[in-house]
Amino acid sequence: MEENRQKQIGKRKGWNPSPGEADQWLKTVHQLRGGIGVCPRGLYKFKTFEEADQWMEMMIIKSIRESRPLKT
Repeated sequence: MEENRQKQIGKRKGWNPSPGEADQWLKTVHQLRGGIGVCPRGLYKFKTFEEADQWMEMMIIKSIRESRPLKT
């Protein structure tokens, strides 16, 4: 029999939620955002986790600005 092998790419440290915690968190975020997504659907490839995190932060800020115009 062959072993089921999985390839690990990178090592992330930090919050490691159980599936139930992650599901509750996603439901809360979905309610707060009103069903509006953060970025367009698709496959995004990055060289590093840091580059991906930076891109995601920019997309979150952009989506917030678009959904809530500044009051001046």
